[in-house]
Amino acid sequence: MAKASMKKVESLHSLLASYYSDLLESGEELSSGNLAAINTFLKNNDIKIDVVDSNPLQNLSFKIKELVESGADEWH
Repeated sequence: MAKASMKKVESLHSLLASYYSDLLESGEELSSGNLAAINTFLKNNDIKIDVVDSNPLQNLSFKIKELVESGADEWH
């Protein structure tokens, strides 16, 4: 089995990153498979973000907290 050249690997990586970025920015509802693929791509490339430096992640964490708290109120 022949190995791909570094140029081809970099091109494929760039295409995948662009595809996933476009998918996320489309505003369309993503399937669980798409979300899993994006998550795996980020993990495999050791992409991490600090929640403190990211307003969207802060907003998401606040929304999750609100949902958990409102759900807790319903259980009591």
